[in-house]
Amino acid sequence: MNPIYSVVRSMNRHLSEIWEAILQEHAAELSSMFAEFGDRAYGVYIQQLMGPICEEVRKSGYEVSAGFRLSESVENWGPPEERERCVWYVVRDETGNPCGTAVLQIFHSHAQFHLPQPPRFLALEETEQEAILQALCTTGVRLSGLPLRYRHSAGDEPLEWEYGTDAGLLEYVQSYRGHTAVDFNYALSSWGRHGWELVQIVPHQDRLIGFFKRPVQQAGEGQ
Repeated sequence: MNPIYSVVRSMNRHLSEIWEAILQEHAAELSSMFAEFGDRAYGVYIQQLMGPICEEVRKSGYEVSAGFRLSESVENWGPPEERERCVWYVVRDETGNPCGTAVLQIFHSHAQFHLPQPPRFLALEETEQEAILQALCTTGVRLSGLPLRYRHSAGDEPLEWEYGTDAGLLEYVQSYRGHTAVDFNYALSSWGRHGWELVQIVPHQDRLIGFFKRPVQQAGEGQ
């Protein structure tokens, strides 16, 4: 078996031990940074995570670069309160040969500094950027092992709406290297549990774009 799977299992064990502690330790700093610079605060948090994790990987005889490079990540999915970014790190053996890729999957809010789900690593055998992107654009790869969460909310018909779009819907019905596709329920429920309602799905070039709406929150209401 490709060693990337055992490496990523070890990375996930270490990640589960440190991600909350690092988040709590730097909560004030990261929230302040988010208020001023927005999404860049998550990049700083990822760097704080990857330092100790990469050190553990090196102890096991493998090499992986720490830090966060925007060009080696993709974020195409989810509502503003639960965006999904995947950051990839090619893992190399002691001779410098790539053995696979560890992908940090981090769900995060664009409304405030908040992680609605714990981060985790995925293991890919692919090591070239084009192949990595192809794998990550398959929902069955990214969402394997995640719980399908649903929430229904109801209320009076609002007078004002806000709107959002999701350009990654087609990827929820594609399969890749034996990974079965996940139907639209996951994607739509991800938006729905934050109060978004599907308005329309429109094909555009090689994508399906979903248009969503929800009531405008009044002052004093929760995120």
